[in-house]
Amino acid sequence: MSKIRNQRLVWFLLFLVLEVKDMFYHAFDGYMKYAFPLDELRPLSCQGEDSLGGYALTLIDSLDTLALLGDKEKFGAAVEWVGKNVRFDINKTVSVFETNIRILGGLLSAHLIASDYATGMRIQSYDDQLLHLAADLAQRLLPAFDTPTGIPFGSVNLMYGVDENESKITSTAGGGTLTLEFGILSRLTNNTVFERVTKKSVRGIWSRRSKLNLVGAHINVFTGEWTQKDAGIGTSIDSFYEYLLKAYLLFGDEEYLYIFQEAYKAAMHYLHHDPWYVEVNMNSGATVWPLFNSLQAFWPGLQVLAGDVDPAIRTHAAFFSVWKKYGFTPEGFNLATSTVQNGQRSYPLRPELIESTYWLFKATRDHRYLDVGRDILASLQYGARCPCGYCHIADVETHKQDDHMESFFLAETVKYLWLLFDLAAGPDNIVESGPYKYIFSTEGHLLPVTPEIALVDEHCSYFGAFCNGGADHGYGASASSTKHQNGNYTQLDDIQTHSSLYSTSNVLFKTGGYIKGVCPGLTHAQKLGISYSDGEDNFIEQTSESREHHGESAVESSIQDQSSSIILISHPVTSQQDEALESGSGSQDHGNIVVTSDSDSDSDSTSRDNIVGANTEELMEDIEGTSGQDKR
Repeated sequence: MSKIRNQRLVWFLLFLVLEVKDMFYHAFDGYMKYAFPLDELRPLSCQGEDSLGGYALTLIDSLDTLALLGDKEKFGAAVEWVGKNVRFDINKTVSVFETNIRILGGLLSAHLIASDYATGMRIQSYDDQLLHLAADLAQRLLPAFDTPTGIPFGSVNLMYGVDENESKITSTAGGGTLTLEFGILSRLTNNTVFERVTKKSVRGIWSRRSKLNLVGAHINVFTGEWTQKDAGIGTSIDSFYEYLLKAYLLFGDEEYLYIFQEAYKAAMHYLHHDPWYVEVNMNSGATVWPLFNSLQAFWPGLQVLAGDVDPAIRTHAAFFSVWKKYGFTPEGFNLATSTVQNGQRSYPLRPELIESTYWLFKATRDHRYLDVGRDILASLQYGARCPCGYCHIADVETHKQDDHMESFFLAETVKYLWLLFDLAAGPDNIVESGPYKYIFSTEGHLLPVTPEIALVDEHCSYFGAFCNGGADHGYGASASSTKHQNGNYTQLDDIQTHSSLYSTSNVLFKTGGYIKGVCPGLTHAQKLGISYSDGEDNFIEQTSESREHHGESAVESSIQDQSSSIILISHPVTSQQDEALESGSGSQDHGNIVVTSDSDSDSDSTSRDNIVGANTEELMEDIEGTSGQDKR
């Protein structure tokens, strides 16, 4: 009897896989028929619109989804068309952030698939056209980084650079969500400048964090002054956290892991109202905005990657309760009133909740996440499907449709849904069964953990970056050690327990740094040779002096050499322990410990919980009590 039930389940899952595949082609074919080569589809009126740069945005954003689905014919045709027809020498002012994650990431992911026989999607006639386009595009984005802080302007003209009237205010996510794409490009082209400018941007943001280790939402790229001091894990900040961990996982650069550990610990202490997250003042930690916004829904998936699965499960359940209440997640949901936030009533086909659902199923194999996926699929099919694609939902309470379909619907939303059901049915795709393990960019692009990209055994002039011989010589070609390579590959295997995915051990990484090994008495920041505290002014002065001395531009100015250290994921520690570590006393051996928030049980947590109020519990009870009803 159980065998029959299992067979029925497999057949049902295969049906869901096919339904999601049909969803993709309904939207993709609608775009190609009615909108291409414009950027995006207007699915109600069956027309197209240019929304970013006028270079077939949706097609480029969809390339690796075509490959993931195994559609070699359409993937090959799309790659060939992009290689022959897309050009970036155009008088267009574009968002640095959006152009990076959608266009640069799409080109690089498709290049890595199309150029590699091991993926099964190698295109015979392909000759690195997409890589050349990616390098040209990144060069045109570089002028945005020419700022005193190293944090880039939000926009740049692809032909003329930064306009003299361009705003000096940018978001934290805008400056901190560039490392994966630019880092891969550096490794593929032997041009280290791309990775250098993005690392400098991350350092520029982190060095201006508050004493609570929190960052704000918006910053002045010239003065380094925070213009929006609300700290959170959602809008304007979200992918800053994401790329810290993923840059470590992809490149093995422990500096990113160290920053992530500190930032994550602070977020769990000051922002976490189990199971929700709020926005607080970055300096005082006082709650300023008890709001769930839809971009926060990526967080449980990131926690799975960090190995902190238990709070991810609770938070995901809370976020999904909002979806069940309305049939979609609104852009903003007020936790104090348990109502949709005024002015934030829409659902623009966002993928974040589906992304976290996929990662939690991958970690736990709990079938409840398949039920979540099925509910989300049903909502999209019955509420968002329209004549030529899938529509934004203008109001989650009325389900009124809006005539727009973002490119990320095909790059992320459909991709994660398909991966969820395909994984459950018995995966046969390049992500789960291919030759490499993959890191997903914030746009859902597939970035393989290959020796060429990870460079896990490179010998660097400073830790985690560039090889001996200086930047002019680019990256070395030393073979990856079997031991470390196996570590990279096995750490991404399917998770069956709640232990840390990527725990590190007490093993020194070989580098060519000025100081080799552990230096007793130094903090992590000192071991890495970086000041993360009150030294912003000194940092800017040193940078300016360095430019004057060497005659280099801001984009290509050198970064100080760094040394190696051991970085460990550890429990949040008490202030006394922190002081002991800062002074160099106490044990340097923390072991392999999962980051959790269990130890954050001081009086602050009680006061924070009271802010959210009893309405949250009522919402959860209401959802649980009516889980069988159709909220749509």
